[in-house]
Amino acid sequence: MVWSEQDAAWADGIAVAKQYAAAHEHFLPPTAAVREGHPIEVWAKNARAAARRARENEELRAAGRPVRSAAGSMTQARRDELDAIDPGWCPAWDTKWQRCYRLVQDHVQADGTLPEAAGDVVVRSERYSPAA
Repeated sequence: MVWSEQDAAWADGIAVAKQYAAAHEHFLPPTAAVREGHPIEVWAKNARAAARRARENEELRAAGRPVRSAAGSMTQARRDELDAIDPGWCPAWDTKWQRCYRLVQDHVQADGTLPEAAGDVVVRSERYSPAA
């Protein structure tokens, strides 16, 4: 019996997130990523939005300002679950930048060299191009 649809959906999402991270060594799935029929990028995008909302609420409380609503924000326990999978899952900066960073990091760790002039690097069929 499912007591909470939200908790069940969270558990399913976490399971898929763990599988994705195990396969790719990070949890920043590309836009159209689907794993086992689960649209993991949509789930990740929604999780990042909820974590950012929680972070904004914490900053408002710390500044002594009122918080309009906690609706849609993520609990610390859930953020901790995702941090355990990949501490970089919810970067403060744009996720496109984070994906590029991860691709270049993987490329360099695989003994790849970076171009000396502006250009593209392709890693695991994903293109690193900071200007794109």
